[in-house]
Amino acid sequence: MRQLKLENELRDIVSRIIVQVELATAQGRTDINLALEDAFIPILKSVFNLPHLINLNRKQRNFPGIDLGDDHDRVAFQVTSTTTLEKVKFTIGQFIDRSYYNTFDELYILMLGKKQASYSQNAVNSLLPADFSFNCAKHIIDLSDILRMITGLRLAAQERVLNEFKHILGEVDAFVSIRSQTVEAPTAITTNLQRLNLPEAVYVAELTIDDKAVIARAKAELNYRGYAKSRRSVVKMALLLNDIHTDAWVCHDNKLFSFSDIETNGLVSIVDEGTIERLDISDLADSDELDNVNVLKQLLWAETRQMLKPRDVRAHPKDGFFYFVPGEDGQEFRKEVWVGKVTATRTVYKVWYQKKDPEKVAHHQHFSFELTFTKLDDTWFAQIVPSWYYTYDGFKKSNWHDDLLSKQKRLELNLSVRNAVRFIAHFLANTAAEEGPWEAALTFGALLEFDVSDDADDDVGDDEAFLNEDLVPFSADGEAAA
Repeated sequence: MRQLKLENELRDIVSRIIVQVELATAQGRTDINLALEDAFIPILKSVFNLPHLINLNRKQRNFPGIDLGDDHDRVAFQVTSTTTLEKVKFTIGQFIDRSYYNTFDELYILMLGKKQASYSQNAVNSLLPADFSFNCAKHIIDLSDILRMITGLRLAAQERVLNEFKHILGEVDAFVSIRSQTVEAPTAITTNLQRLNLPEAVYVAELTIDDKAVIARAKAELNYRGYAKSRRSVVKMALLLNDIHTDAWVCHDNKLFSFSDIETNGLVSIVDEGTIERLDISDLADSDELDNVNVLKQLLWAETRQMLKPRDVRAHPKDGFFYFVPGEDGQEFRKEVWVGKVTATRTVYKVWYQKKDPEKVAHHQHFSFELTFTKLDDTWFAQIVPSWYYTYDGFKKSNWHDDLLSKQKRLELNLSVRNAVRFIAHFLANTAAEEGPWEAALTFGALLEFDVSDDADDDVGDDEAFLNEDLVPFSADGEAAA
């Protein structure tokens, strides 16, 4: 069952990526591959077993002819959104003319759109020297080919690849949204991008914790009965042992990163104070090193998680999305007020009871959203994807989650989704302004000026859908039905 669900998710994500790439290409944005070169590295590493694969443009800006390479296993890739034979011949011509075959034994051309049914092998052979081969059937691949290769991986590896594809979809959606040239300003358009104003600096220091000693103390003093699944878990325990409860940090390569000054925010208790360093935000945001950029993305997410805690919005421990919870014990219905051009309300949490036995809870319905962070041109954006989360106890996913979510999605129109994105952006912006320690770190502002004159009516409609008893079908025993 888990395998089937995973395969379905992969197929859906990959299909959406292909559609969006073809949309960008149709708009003349054939440079979408430049935004995705780094994003495909983890996937290609797993599928082709190439642990040393890197972006060659990091070695030399605009590395001609090829994009990614592993000079240890001697495999190179060109990533392109153009699927013509002429593009294939041009790539191979560059590869041969620059004698890359002395460094790489194989060249793959990864097409982000759907490749042609066939390519002329004879046309390609005319370009090849005697000591290098290129098989069109093997070496020209697209995302459907990658999808087939993924099925040969272990389940855990497939899940990791799925998460990478989700990130890629976010990057593609963001690229298409920001680069679209089909709508003239100031016409209102639907987008899920919100501009980020980054802080001026990031603080970093070397960790000094003894992992085994921390775990032993956690078992004795925190009643910890599990085992540390990651270094982050150990760092979290070390902070709790020092009565520090913030999550606004990232650990990487035995270093701790934070937007706020480590000397004053309590994190100093687990680092070497003499190694504390203040970095300019551009050292991460504009870095050519993928690890640096990823640290910034993780730090933005961690900062957002900490920022939302006082507003009773939680991060799912496994899947990482955010969802609204009750604001106080026993609360069964929660609304949030927000303001566009007029004041409106949105229901973000509700307890549903069984029809057969009104004393028993059927499930909890939570408004939820995903956040991913991406850089387009010189600006950083948060991409917002609104959704719903259904639980049986306020935390753990209901067995009927997928059916309930599907039912809810069918009730929502594009207008509802648009307003959901705008509500989340408003909520985040106001939370950042209210939560003092994070005000300077993360600020969400509107990317485009929307026409919001009908906010109140739209949100009343959303709440009516939320409260509609037909939303949740029940069987005779009072449990949610499939």
